[in-house]
Amino acid sequence: MAHLNLLLLVTFLAVTTTACTKSISSDLLDPCGFSALTVSVAPSSWVLSRQNCGLPIAVEMFGSPPVVYFDYGSPEKLYTVVFVDLDGGPTEDKVFLHWIVANVAESTLLQGMTSTDGDTVMDYLAPTAARYEHRYGFYLYEQVYGTSYPPMPDSRAEFDLGAWIGSQHPEGALCGPVASTGFCA
Repeated sequence: MAHLNLLLLVTFLAVTTTACTKSISSDLLDPCGFSALTVSVAPSSWVLSRQNCGLPIAVEMFGSPPVVYFDYGSPEKLYTVVFVDLDGGPTEDKVFLHWIVANVAESTLLQGMTSTDGDTVMDYLAPTAARYEHRYGFYLYEQVYGTSYPPMPDSRAEFDLGAWIGSQHPEGALCGPVASTGFCA
């Protein structure tokens, strides 16, 4: 399985150097599998980073919108931030949507994107404790064609990330994920 995931990642990276893919399947979205995205949680200033990615963390830490950082963006690009519960959807291909912010400038990500930056597509909804462990992921997508006004998803509970990305025009308007981080709770 690890070899398959590595092969998929290498294939994904090879494809993205020449053309943008719409997305990769949400069941393959390892929140620790892309370039490092850093998330700081207020008021404690606790940091979710590559060093602690995937580890168990109390969901209460994410009671308010975090600050999102990315150090390796392109100055001429805009980005979309997506926060999902990978195990919160009713089926394997759906996730629970917690937050989407589009049109975030690279300079904003360097300084730390707050909930007032960019254009909010879906308001932040804090995760709540579940009966069993869930995987949560923050993903950063590059907006290939500049400013974008993506459609508001129909549902948080049955969010199909791949279909949502594919619904944006022109095709391939979002590329990635280019960075990610995540935790379990």
